[in-house]
Amino acid sequence: MVRRITSACILLLASAASHAAESAPPEVSYACRPLACSSLIPDSSTDDSSTNDCGYRNRNQWWLDYVAGSLAWDSSPRQHRVTVALFDDGADLAHEELRNQLWTNRREAEGVPGVDDDGNGYVDDVHGWDFVDDDPNVSPEGVCVGRSSHGTLMASLVAAERNNGAGIAAAGSDGARIMMLRIAGCGGRAKDRADPDRMIRALNYATRMGAKILSFSAHWPSTTPELDATFARIADSSSDEAAIVVASVPSKGEPVAGYPAAYTFRRIVRAVPIGNDDMISPGTSRAPPGLNLGAPSACVLGASASRAGYRIDQGSSNSAAILAGLLAGLWSSPRFAGLSAEAFTEQVVRDRMLRTRRQSPPDLSGHFPEGVPLADACTLATREKTARVCLEPGQPRGPSK
Repeated sequence: MVRRITSACILLLASAASHAAESAPPEVSYACRPLACSSLIPDSSTDDSSTNDCGYRNRNQWWLDYVAGSLAWDSSPRQHRVTVALFDDGADLAHEELRNQLWTNRREAEGVPGVDDDGNGYVDDVHGWDFVDDDPNVSPEGVCVGRSSHGTLMASLVAAERNNGAGIAAAGSDGARIMMLRIAGCGGRAKDRADPDRMIRALNYATRMGAKILSFSAHWPSTTPELDATFARIADSSSDEAAIVVASVPSKGEPVAGYPAAYTFRRIVRAVPIGNDDMISPGTSRAPPGLNLGAPSACVLGASASRAGYRIDQGSSNSAAILAGLLAGLWSSPRFAGLSAEAFTEQVVRDRMLRTRRQSPPDLSGHFPEGVPLADACTLATREKTARVCLEPGQPRGPSK
């Protein structure tokens, strides 16, 4: 399987968001057109030819087969979807990939508008909460309307709706529900920047309302004792609100990963960005040892709140969202659905995913001298259903080609 990203990809990455809306024929979605960025990635087939999302069928989603995403899909609806809390700048909840994939607070959705029906201190929090403007609207608004929206992209990489006849799919399509938590704005206001107190409120909300995976496609350089204690309760204790934190490891040359990836709590799962030829992306920061899994970062097609509806992006943010969706797809499967956060982390992430035969080469900086295991859903492979990246017993570990 070829994974060399071509120069055409670099050009497309730079211009996709601004160019697509003007150049794409109005009757053909940007996501559905064969894109030069992924013409060599992967090869000429997809792992699940029955899935009808045009972006996937046109082989524009190399990253989905790379993580064996099709193994996290079922022909029948999942009975126990996993709620993924996404900490970002909000998302376009009306987007065709997201509108049917949202976590819903039923007591508020079926309650009286303007009343805190469930008594949690948040009025009309149907799909999450905007901790920037302190209201239930987590979609882009004001100056944010029409912009690309980082959160929209991340939400689609976690759980884009599968088999809706348009756009893309995700590893968590069948198994994830998105709880949207807006912790940062898109403008230049002081309040648009996330702060520790706001983060603590959002963390407490997520776990109180049942989120089991917390996805952070962002990082920050410093912390506070109060924020540390909140993450410890969530990611290191065995309380009823225990959850898994998926944290991106940045790839912009920072010497260390930053928080929450810098935490060493036992349920911090770090997404290490992977680019060409299974290589860890240049400039990836040093991270603590532990649950470090490689996930795709470059030439990733996802949803956008802009007029084009979709865009191509690169960066470690993508890796965290893809990994969060993959974990949700695994955890919601009948094989693992009954596991607690602690048991899933130990039995699936540590004992299975970290022992995959797929491994990245060492990175050039020496931060990961043995490389990292490459995240995939191969633990769900059976004799009847498998994926091309899943290696048979006895095959050598190492970069998969």
